[in-house]
Amino acid sequence: MNENLMQILKNIEWVYLIVKFLFFTIFGWILIGLLLFFIVFVNSRNEKGYFSLGKFVANGIEKSFFLFSNIFQLIVGIILVLALISFIPVINEAKETISLYKDVKMLGAALKNLKTERKILEATVDFTEDKDEIVVNLKYFAYSPVRNTDIMTGEAEYRIPGSRVYLDSIVINFEYSLVETGKAMNLSLPYKIFSDKVSFNDGISINSMDNDIPLSLKLDRDDIFLLEKEEYNSTINNLVSTLNDKKKSLKMGVRTFYSEAIALYPAKNKKYTIYSTGSGGLVLR
Repeated sequence: MNENLMQILKNIEWVYLIVKFLFFTIFGWILIGLLLFFIVFVNSRNEKGYFSLGKFVANGIEKSFFLFSNIFQLIVGIILVLALISFIPVINEAKETISLYKDVKMLGAALKNLKTERKILEATVDFTEDKDEIVVNLKYFAYSPVRNTDIMTGEAEYRIPGSRVYLDSIVINFEYSLVETGKAMNLSLPYKIFSDKVSFNDGISINSMDNDIPLSLKLDRDDIFLLEKEEYNSTINNLVSTLNDKKKSLKMGVRTFYSEAIALYPAKNKKYTIYSTGSGGLVLR
């Protein structure tokens, strides 16, 4: 039903654009004039099939008389066009509402594929040989609802000056209506690292992507249910884009989002396992 309404609105918009071009632009009136000239010209041949100036003039007068005799209908048509023009913002708003409803519905389905209390990173932290920098090796994990386990989706190495490093995540808090009633859902995404020598604002992004999908949310087709992979990826991409648009994020069902950091100290052969929690934030285990 929503798709049918969207198609109707698109058709109305096309009619509006055509009418606007024909009656409210110089080129539109030129086109109408050329069309009228062509009609008169085609009907201006005598019995032998030759062009007749007399018939051309007569037809021109006849068509002009017809136009002016129906000027009332033309005025009514223009009024209808003006009414349609004033209705276009309402049409656009309706289209945006339908599109937003679809986005929110898709997000709700996508969230059913995500688990908040899960492993998102494995990290090793050590100094370089000259002790000038910290080397941070990260392995990214996503949760497969089909296999009911965490799966590694990628890894990366980062270097940053300092003696200790802080790993920051973005915590996204969703409206209850998108998840099970009465249950909070806070989704954590790795964001950046900074240190005692590098400020948060100058930190290094660790939000690694694959085709615009965060590695901590990347799922293959066989690891997704309720949605096709293309639908899931499009929804996740749309969700990530809302983090830079507070107004859009509220419409999508994101209540709040904030950052939370944990400290990691360099230690040879030590592995940190980083989990997100359902209530938000990160914990080390």
